[in-house]
Amino acid sequence: MLLSLEGLSELIGRIYDCALDPALWSEVLAEINRRLGFLQATLTLQAMPTGAVLLSVASGISDDWLERSRAYGAEVIEGWGGAARIGAIPIEEPALLSEMNPGLLAGKSDNAFYEDWYKPQGLGDTAAVVLTRDAWSLASISLTRHTDQGLIDAPVLEAIRLLAPHLRRAVTISRLLDVRAVAAATFESVIDRAGTPILITDGQLGLLHANAAAQALLAGRDVLMLTGQRLATAMPATTQALALAVAQAAEDETAIGRRGLAIPLLAGNGEARALHVLPLRGGALRPGLVNRAVAAIFVSSSMPEMADTGALVAQLFGLSSSETRVFDLIVEGLTPAEAAERLGTGVSTVRTHLLHIFDKTGVRRQTDLVRLAAGLALPG
Repeated sequence: MLLSLEGLSELIGRIYDCALDPALWSEVLAEINRRLGFLQATLTLQAMPTGAVLLSVASGISDDWLERSRAYGAEVIEGWGGAARIGAIPIEEPALLSEMNPGLLAGKSDNAFYEDWYKPQGLGDTAAVVLTRDAWSLASISLTRHTDQGLIDAPVLEAIRLLAPHLRRAVTISRLLDVRAVAAATFESVIDRAGTPILITDGQLGLLHANAAAQALLAGRDVLMLTGQRLATAMPATTQALALAVAQAAEDETAIGRRGLAIPLLAGNGEARALHVLPLRGGALRPGLVNRAVAAIFVSSSMPEMADTGALVAQLFGLSSSETRVFDLIVEGLTPAEAAERLGTGVSTVRTHLLHIFDKTGVRRQTDLVRLAAGLALPG
């Protein structure tokens, strides 16, 4: 493993601190470069549909070279294979320049950006990760090696994949805060002024604080509500996903992955929202912001598109691709033996995947999985 567990935990903690203080991003990008063996890193966040740049941070690039890069927008898109190929890159999945356009790095292209910007600096392979792409924001990170460092290999790709959901969560929440720095002394006053509904909870979803926008949602009892002093939603499956994410935030934020990221929330009138959980116990900045606080829950007014319920469950509960395939078949009504036959694998393998699914979703029976899927089915 390229990153030790201790190193991964420290880096993730620093990434989440950036959600509350965007000025920390330059140091975090430098640390990612150092740990993963990159020369340059850039992070951008744009407001959509205007395209206004909310955040643009670079590490390892001089101001002069950074300024020159701005003249090559069309050439950069061309170098990555065109707008259609870039638009098809999956969220969180690293795209390699060496695979998107192998002829470029082999010197078989007259692309002006490569000739004028890459070659003079001795730059080689680049990994680009789309972090958000929706009607509300567009964010990405790119990591570039020197030619002497060779092509990006499998261990580095795996490390990037580990960091991607945490980077996505940080920029998503930064966007919800309008890329505003939040200091400990002013935390509650800043979130109270925010237009985004924000709730602070303990590890059992006990409500500790809610800003005015969140209190309005709670008062309406259509989207969010309190059961006693515990936060709940109108969708039991969403409440379950939220509770598991907050519990993971309390136990170990390093392992939270995609849990608590874009949890779907539907109002009675069909309005779609999403919940985003920010762990508050790790890092240097977040502990002590609010007494006993484990997580901050942000309610966005948009929800990412999902291909199907299985993909949604995979994101909410951190299912692997194999577990997702088993989930889809079980929900379809197949027995483990029938699912094994359909997948061309052994029944014992399917049962092992099923045990992992039960553990991750917090249910214990196949019928409960069917109910979970039904509760998360989104209107077409």
